[in-house]
Amino acid sequence: MTTEPRRYSSLQIEDLRMDGGTQPRVGLDDATIADYADTMAAGGRFPAVTAFYDGSAYWLADGFHRVRAAERAGLLSIDTDVVQGTREDAQWYSFSANKAHGMRRTNEDKQRAVRAALEHPKSAGLSDRRIAVHVGVDHVTVGNWRSKLSGEFHQMERTVERNGTTYE
Repeated sequence: MTTEPRRYSSLQIEDLRMDGGTQPRVGLDDATIADYADTMAAGGRFPAVTAFYDGSAYWLADGFHRVRAAERAGLLSIDTDVVQGTREDAQWYSFSANKAHGMRRTNEDKQRAVRAALEHPKSAGLSDRRIAVHVGVDHVTVGNWRSKLSGEFHQMERTVERNGTTYE
């Protein structure tokens, strides 16, 4: 994933793709959207949303509540942090979104993000701990989900880190 260059701009909401599997939450919270929309309608400012641009589409990776609130408030554009990257890059980024800010993730949101991360190509070969740090959950949660999904996956290669040593 290329994280540079980043570009901040005001994008048309209709240009943001929200259908690429980049929303790791189980669902959006209507009360939060309504609260954000009221604040936006009154002139309140929010941090820019994050979208990955692949040369033809802007894949929203963080800011689904803010985008829906902006639509509800009648806004046509929204401040956007644009990162060069693919839809898959946007998906991977989204798994770590909101782990330290925004509306708290539910346990179901976290589980959905862990499962999606484990099924994502970027997790191939990553340890449970590395995935856990990325998603913002405990490594035991990742290990439990890896076990649950093991029947769905064929032989998985991964590395494990213990005491500074990496094992295959």
